Amino acid sequence: MLKIGEFSKLAQISVKTLRYYGELKLLKPAWIDRFTGYRYYTLDQLPRLNRIVALKDLGFSLDQIRQLLKDDLPLAELRGMLKLKYGELERQVEEEQARLARVTTRLQQIEQEGRVPRYEVVLKQVPPQRVAGIRRVVTRPQEIQQALDELCAGLKIAALGADGDCPATVLYYDTEYRDRGIDVEAAVPCTAAPDGASQVPVHTLPGVAEMACTVHVGSIETLPQAYQAVLTWIEANGYRVAGPNRDLYLRRPGPHDPVAQTITEVQFPVQKKIYKFLTQEGKTMEPKIIEKPAFTVVGLKYHGKNQHDEIGQLWQQLMPRAAEIKHRVEFNAAYGVCSAIKEEDGAFDYIAGYAVSEATDLPEGIGSQAIPAQTYAVFPCTLHTIKETYTYAFETWLPQSGREWAKGPDFEYYDESFDPGVEDPEMYIYVPVK
Repeated sequence: MLKIGEFSKLAQISVKTLRYYGELKLLKPAWIDRFTGYRYYTLDQLPRLNRIVALKDLGFSLDQIRQLLKDDLPLAELRGMLKLKYGELERQVEEEQARLARVTTRLQQIEQEGRVPRYEVVLKQVPPQRVAGIRRVVTRPQEIQQALDELCAGLKIAALGADGDCPATVLYYDTEYRDRGIDVEAAVPCTAAPDGASQVPVHTLPGVAEMACTVHVGSIETLPQAYQAVLTWIEANGYRVAGPNRDLYLRRPGPHDPVAQTITEVQFPVQKKIYKFLTQEGKTMEPKIIEKPAFTVVGLKYHGKNQHDEIGQLWQQLMPRAAEIKHRVEFNAAYGVCSAIKEEDGAFDYIAGYAVSEATDLPEGIGSQAIPAQTYAVFPCTLHTIKETYTYAFETWLPQSGREWAKGPDFEYYDESFDPGVEDPEMYIYVPVK
């Protein structure tokens, strides 16, 4: 028997901590003298104490450690708790790396400009919003203001009511430079749904999980300065633009307000970039594990075995019809969703299309498919290495990963940087796992 002080020195754990572990029933004394209250421990208790210290070092809470110390704890539950902790620590590392990148970007800005940056960029979550909207091609900023004035007047006539607590929004749909005109939508939040006789076009702007935002004070003509600041931040912090950018007119120029006092919030929908995973000698290619919420794809469907490159032909047929698909939520990104191969004939279902906020107003010959929320292993590849990447994912990585195939639809993801005109363009394969 060792007194608590002796056991404390041997284990290099404070007496206070040993008493606390005793109160929590993590490590009870082997014996307590009922006359003096002295606590005694045995050498046989050192392995249990070392396990507590080791699990605490892994980041487990004391409540979690109590669960892990159970003698009858199933091995599967232990493995599951360790995997959860692994994922939690991995996310923490990613968050700290992202924070480090933002600090580095800020230092570089100060060094280059010699002053505190004019624009502060923050990430926000933007909820869906019902709006009245007019979409048109404009050649002058004044035409946007005219469209907003038209909307406000139309809302008043239709008794829909403009939502005074929410600013007017302008969305920019062009994916590249245009010589003449800009494809924009002027939108005003409204408080009521239109009736059947209303001529005001009302729809729901999709929500955005991550929106890179900054505030610009000054004339609309100087907004490109704010755009440049946000785009620089996006690139420096490992994000990519994932949808039409928006301007929120927090304070619109009025008839008696100086233009210089206009306040605009510049917003760009963003997604974190999925970086290449390099295969090095002695190391296997590690995919990124992500959680993706449920979404819906609308496009052209195919059923068969792809014996004569029918899927390639399907994409060729889709491209001219892309503009027919409404309610798209991603910026020039496409999905190729594949169901499991049927054992009886080797055929499978495939849809080539785009993610949408709602699968309504479908043109003739266009179908939809809902994809449930799922955990995915994401593998980068190219058009020429799709087959090899799928083989590696299912035959090499999956058996060694400790994970299982979730038997849901897998899909190809082509982000806005995908260019079929370049040699071996990069894409991604999403494999559902659990």
